[in-house]
Amino acid sequence: MNEDSITAEPATIPKQNIIWTKRLSAKHRFLKSKCRRNSDSNIFREVLRNRADSIITVKSPNHLYRLAETNRNDAESTIITINISGARYQTYLSTVERFPDTLLGNKYKRMYYWNAEENEYFFDRHRTCFESVLYYYQSNGRLRRPDYVPLDTFLEEISFFQLGAQAIAQTNRLENIAIVRPVSLPKWFWRQCIWFYLEYPQHSLFARILHGISMCLTVISCLSLATETLPEFDEKWDNICRIRANVSLSSSYVPRCSALFISPFFIIETICVSYFTIEFLLRFISTPSYYRFITSLLNWTDLAAIVPYYVFLCVQLTDRKIDLNASTFIILRLLRLFRFLRVFKIYLIFHRLKSLRVLSATLKESFMDFTIMIVALTLVAFLFGAATYFAEKDTDRESFDSIFSATYWAILTITSVG
Repeated sequence: MNEDSITAEPATIPKQNIIWTKRLSAKHRFLKSKCRRNSDSNIFREVLRNRADSIITVKSPNHLYRLAETNRNDAESTIITINISGARYQTYLSTVERFPDTLLGNKYKRMYYWNAEENEYFFDRHRTCFESVLYYYQSNGRLRRPDYVPLDTFLEEISFFQLGAQAIAQTNRLENIAIVRPVSLPKWFWRQCIWFYLEYPQHSLFARILHGISMCLTVISCLSLATETLPEFDEKWDNICRIRANVSLSSSYVPRCSALFISPFFIIETICVSYFTIEFLLRFISTPSYYRFITSLLNWTDLAAIVPYYVFLCVQLTDRKIDLNASTFIILRLLRLFRFLRVFKIYLIFHRLKSLRVLSATLKESFMDFTIMIVALTLVAFLFGAATYFAEKDTDRESFDSIFSATYWAILTITSVG
């Protein structure tokens, strides 16, 4: 056969080799997809590793794969149209039926809003809020309020679409809302009136007047007690009593003296204590729960501020033949310190005001920030104090005798106090 007449035929690949090549290609795609999935999984693991960071929360990758699988199943489901005040939203029927107890999830509840002409559900509601409501269905229960939507409007929409107690609890937790406890009142009407006027000043003009009087008398009583301790007033009445009883001014004997009853400080204290006693008794007889009243620390504080006056009055009115030595008189003086406990009455009054409750909530939320600031300030002051101590130790030993004193000086310097 001639070489020029020979024609090359195309090489034929065996069928077995083609099948093997397809298997290798499929395996390569599977490995490539697996590597991509592992890479995404590693990224999510890196995000989830820092659990202390509560600013961004990323769910596990298994949850994302589960959502993707759900979306593929929803592709075969029925698409429904929801008209919210003219804005149309479309989603899968199976999406809203994830929560069958809600308004959209229950077919009997949502049929009331069915518009047969437009083949859609019509709701004359807030559009922006519905986007969050729809996302609640799509994300399996994640509810977020838009920043430009008022909280009361958002809560009304949650209640209208009947998202349930879990959605309301989630909103309360994210918005830092405390559940208002029901007010307990006494049984009889006259006790309810007394308790209402004494405990809720923001709801009545007469109650505000009573609390204003109580606050003024508290301030006057504390100022009177502080003024009485000035030397020109403190020694004046003691000397008058000793002169009337023919007792030496240097004697430790303390006579009883009726001149104390005409002292302006005693008169002011009598008026204030009389009002506080009446107020305490009215609160005691009108309280809805005697157990809470007795176990309240602030009520015991009020009682401790009233009792010293009556102890002093009983001592002065007892038999004059019983002597009062210096130690007994000092104990009576120390009992007068409990009168300053009535300063807490101002806290009780302002605690019922809304502005002070807002300030208290702000300080409570900023407690961790204040703690970090104090710790950072202390560390910086300690470093500067230690450096100052070692720098001035040989030249000025008296000013900084230790690192603690140098740290104290550094704190005063940094805060511009000293």
